[in-house]
Parts: sequence; structure tokens; C-alpha cells
Amino acid sequence: MKRRSKGVSAEEGELFRAALKDARPIKARTRTSPAVPKLTRIHAPRTHLPSAPVYNEKPAAPIGGHDNAHLRRGRLEPQSHLDLHGLTQAGAYRALLRFLLHGQSEGQKLVLVITGKSGVLKNQLPLWLGQPDMRALVGGISEAHVKHGGAGAFYVRLKKRIRAR
Repeated sequence: MKRRSKGVSAEEGELFRAALKDARPIKARTRTSPAVPKLTRIHAPRTHLPSAPVYNEKPAAPIGGHDNAHLRRGRLEPQSHLDLHGLTQAGAYRALLRFLLHGQSEGQKLVLVITGKSGVLKNQLPLWLGQPDMRALVGGISEAHVKHGGAGAFYVRLKKRIRAR
């Protein structure tokens, strides 16, 4: 097989210039971006969420009874999950509180909170869930089954929402 040289021969160069002698540059086009409709923001009423808990060193109660047996065997499926990877402690606490409030308002009974297998969030989560402002939300906590994250995640049992009469 014959290798082709990278350069252009003189004959090819002459043919190319002859072909393009009548060519003129194209006028520069001005690019216009398509009109993007302006989005309107809907502001939901903000509830006051604490940025960090007031600590008492009492962790949340464990999930007990038949539910615990079903959880250990992986028979129950969480209705939603929250992944706290990459968040600061304050951001994770606010996200957790917001997630639990939303889950309770939706009537969910079991949710999954993913913290990672090591680190501050894994150690703090049981303490956060034992705080007074979480007592009305949390019915219990348990380490997740292997299929849901094992040591890097927790099941959180939500209490029923108490409705004012």
C-alpha cells in the first residue's frame, strides 16, 4: 500500500486556486438567540425552619415490633427517599426537616434517608431525629436493609399527622 504524503503538490494547489478564484467570502451573519419567555416565580409561603438543632444527646427511638422484623428482612419498601450526600450539616438538617414534613403531609409511613457509610451525617442523623422539633414527625429509626443501602442509610418511620379540630 502506497503512503500518501501530507503535503499538497504544486499541480493540486493550482487546481484549487483556479476553482476558487471567483469565490467571495460569505457575509457575516449576526446570531440572534430565540426569544425565551420570561418565567414567573411562584413564591410558596415559607415556614421557619431552624438551621441547626438544639442538641440533647438522646437519639431517636428504634423501630420495633413487626415492622422491625419486616425491615430487617427487606420486606417493606420505603415510599420516598432523601440523599444527603454532599450537603453541609446545616443544609442536611434543613433538607431532612423539609423532607419529613412533606412526607408526613403526604401520608407516608416509611421513608429512606441516605447518609453514606461513614462521616458526620451518619452519626448526626439519629441525634437529629431525637430532637424535640422532630418528635411530632418521627416514630422510629432503623438501619436500612442491604438492598436499600445497608449501613449507609436509615429507615425513618413517620407518625401520622395530627389534624386540628
